[in-house]
Amino acid sequence: MIAFSGWGRSILLLLLAVVLSSCALMDRRQTPGIYYTMPPVTYIRDLPGYASEIVVTVYRGEQVKILSSVKEEWCRVQTVVGGEIGWIQRPLLSPVPIPIETYYVQAPEVPLRPEPHQEIISRLVLHRGEEVRKLSENDQGWWRVLVEKDKSLGWLPAATLASSPPPETSASVTDRPSQAGAQVTSSSRPLPKQYFVATATLELHLVPLVSSPVVKVLQFNDKIEEVYQSDPKWLKVKYPETGVQGWTQTSYLSEAPGKTPQPVSTKKKKAPSKTRRPKSKGKPAGQPQDLEPEIM
Repeated sequence: MIAFSGWGRSILLLLLAVVLSSCALMDRRQTPGIYYTMPPVTYIRDLPGYASEIVVTVYRGEQVKILSSVKEEWCRVQTVVGGEIGWIQRPLLSPVPIPIETYYVQAPEVPLRPEPHQEIISRLVLHRGEEVRKLSENDQGWWRVLVEKDKSLGWLPAATLASSPPPETSASVTDRPSQAGAQVTSSSRPLPKQYFVATATLELHLVPLVSSPVVKVLQFNDKIEEVYQSDPKWLKVKYPETGVQGWTQTSYLSEAPGKTPQPVSTKKKKAPSKTRRPKSKGKPAGQPQDLEPEIM
């Protein structure tokens, strides 16, 4: 047994006090009971069971505090941000923080699609600089995202997103005094290109598809402004008198007012007809004749 002198005991007690106080300080710095939701989208319910009512929707990486637990691995939790209280299954929570991945739209505009396919019609379009949260991804280059401004869910091509906001392409600069005291006027933004309706009436569609809903019907020689062009056939335009925007085909527009509306072609191509060879003199009447091949 080791014997300590008076000074030795004092030093030992002092070291023990320092260690205990450090442990107590560390315990106070920790946040007990905080967990992080793991699925891209899940729900906190009013009772422990999937048949119960949904209290709030939570997304990947959000913080909750465990209040109590019951059998079958259900936990009563409280969200850190909103303070909502309800039940969630314990396996859906992680004690390790899950970082929230935030990205920004880089394209002038991109449809937020309900499924990861270009052919799916979308009623919501995101614009350059809008902030989204990445929830998951597939192996075709699509990301499932949460739009921060309104909590919309959908899929975007990963190529249209970046981890930092896009640079300003045409910042509006007001008149400022120069070093010599004179006013310096910056070049203003270029005016949008204008078009005129070339047909008797023109339907503006919600998305660039003829089958999509019509948002506005314009009349001959109505003036519109270009907003965005997705391909040579379709153009997104704005009717400046009301501000409504929609998609139309470029063939129905002209760069100057017209005198008479141009006709809208509604004729369908006729299928090539089958022609018969002239009857050969050597075959008796009534016998089937050979057919010419169709012209492809």
